[in-house]
Amino acid sequence: MSALTMLHVPVSLDALARYADYRSWSKRRCTNGHEADASFDQGRALHHVLDEAFGPGRLRPFRLMVPRGKSSGSIYAYTTASKEELLDAFKTAAPPEATSILTIASLDTKDMPDTWVKGRRLGFDVRVRPIMRVKGDLPIPRQPGKFYQQGHELDAFFVEAQRTCPEGRPRNTPDGEHVPSGMIEAGRTREAVYRDWLSARLTDAAELDPEQTTMTSFERTVVARDGVRTEGPDTTFQGELTIKDPAAFGSLLAGGVGRHKAYGYGMLLLRQLKRR
Repeated sequence: MSALTMLHVPVSLDALARYADYRSWSKRRCTNGHEADASFDQGRALHHVLDEAFGPGRLRPFRLMVPRGKSSGSIYAYTTASKEELLDAFKTAAPPEATSILTIASLDTKDMPDTWVKGRRLGFDVRVRPIMRVKGDLPIPRQPGKFYQQGHELDAFFVEAQRTCPEGRPRNTPDGEHVPSGMIEAGRTREAVYRDWLSARLTDAAELDPEQTTMTSFERTVVARDGVRTEGPDTTFQGELTIKDPAAFGSLLAGGVGRHKAYGYGMLLLRQLKRR
């Protein structure tokens, strides 16, 4: 594997939104063949802008970081390209609009370690979209005999709830007794399900410490992919992990965690360990 570099470049969200509207990246296809508003998807817009500015797939995975209440932020990304190669690509083929979106004069990079040490403990921060592709055997709630199509992307929490506790949400019986859902009784919180989902995707590269890993943010967001508008979980975890396989860990950093890595998810940002 080529040496991994971490990149930082400031980004104007206002200029990004204007360019996305101009390029019709906020449109989706309807069943009648017409177009409708798909809502502004920052991840999709950045996916296109970064590919146009630096070359397809060169900045993968990446993460947008925006201070609360600000209209500008920072993009962090892993790449195997050097700073000189990225600047040359930008100068050669980036559209003029990219100069108002990205502050290219402030682009900076640092080299990541060439090797990793088995057993080393590291802090991390990662934004993920904890979804799963079903195999076609998951029933659709309140639609007897109907199942989700194979490959359909669903919330990992919903999938587990449907498979293990299909009776559904908490409810009140006719005599007024409150009946909690099976997920609540089993202690399977949304955070616990998503943490297990994340741990499974570290595979043999690293081991997650569940006691030191917490979900720091959760919301449901709408994304537009290939003209289709979908809504799903969007969450950030901060925690600690231990490297199990140095080579696999290097590949994990370069490849990202989970799905939608080309749209701002899955970049494993490493942090200093918290002081005990």
